[in-house]
Amino acid sequence: MPTKRTTLASIAQALEISVSTVSKALSNSPEIGVETKKRVLEYAKANNYTPNSFASSFRKGTTSTIGLIIPNILNPFYAKVLLGVESYLDDHGYKLITSISNDFIEKETKNLSVMSSGFVDGLIICVSKEAEEKKEYDHIKQLIDNGTPIVLFDRICDELVCDKIITDDYQAAFDATEYLIKERNCKHIVITCKTNTLQHLDLRRQGFEKAIEKYKDEVKCKVIIDDRSKGLKQKLAALLKSDPTIDGVFGLNEKSVLNAIVLTNKLQKKNCNISIAGFCNDLQSKYDSSLIVINQNAKEIGKEAAKLLLQRIKSKDTTAFQTKTIAVDL
Repeated sequence: MPTKRTTLASIAQALEISVSTVSKALSNSPEIGVETKKRVLEYAKANNYTPNSFASSFRKGTTSTIGLIIPNILNPFYAKVLLGVESYLDDHGYKLITSISNDFIEKETKNLSVMSSGFVDGLIICVSKEAEEKKEYDHIKQLIDNGTPIVLFDRICDELVCDKIITDDYQAAFDATEYLIKERNCKHIVITCKTNTLQHLDLRRQGFEKAIEKYKDEVKCKVIIDDRSKGLKQKLAALLKSDPTIDGVFGLNEKSVLNAIVLTNKLQKKNCNISIAGFCNDLQSKYDSSLIVINQNAKEIGKEAAKLLLQRIKSKDTTAFQTKTIAVDL
């Protein structure tokens, strides 16, 4: 049968003193005499007393805990952001609670509600895909209006007035496309993505199109979009097989790049040479040195998001919000 947890109240009852006296004794308060402190500490040690960190936090008005909400953990980008956040918080004496929205508003709202009910001092959020597509941000805006410190990253919204961490998606896409054209001598490039409804993906598409426009006399392009992974792969496969002039593929997200790698590997066995560039896990370049990876420096994004949030919490300022841009690498 499990033993009952030792609490401040049970110590107080056993020693026939007040809960307040026990609490002060354990905190080494000068208000409590040496003998009383000794009795309390010996009893607490003998009975394996463990302080209730949440209860202590409530009394102090701070939890020293940060909440992180991400769309999923399978995407290496979000996993690295998590590592960056946790590393920075750990170095600064803060704990981390992580939750996954699975890109649904309902789950995102539920997670935010639980975390913001006194469990965390602030939140780092990548807005769910559903929220961005439907432009529904009231569940986040309400927290901001109530004074909850929040930092958004990756998927951000101009309507939400808070601190934000971004990468220059437009410029990164432009530079990568220009590299395909100038360094890889691509003349016919396909741009591929699962969706075109997210702001950061739209910025990437615009960057790609700007580069194509700049070199319009030298290169042409085609666009493939399909909300279904299977459909996207099928469309790209059909196009690559039917048009042998295609010599470049630009993927706006991880899935698009991986599809392109799989399909072009099959075609390249038939002496087909297609260059691939895009936003994906930089580890992919270890398996294919010819791959042009746009490294978003996800771990650095996590660290900067945590740093910005702690600055906001400690300053208690509710104005002059910042938007920091993290440099990307090709």
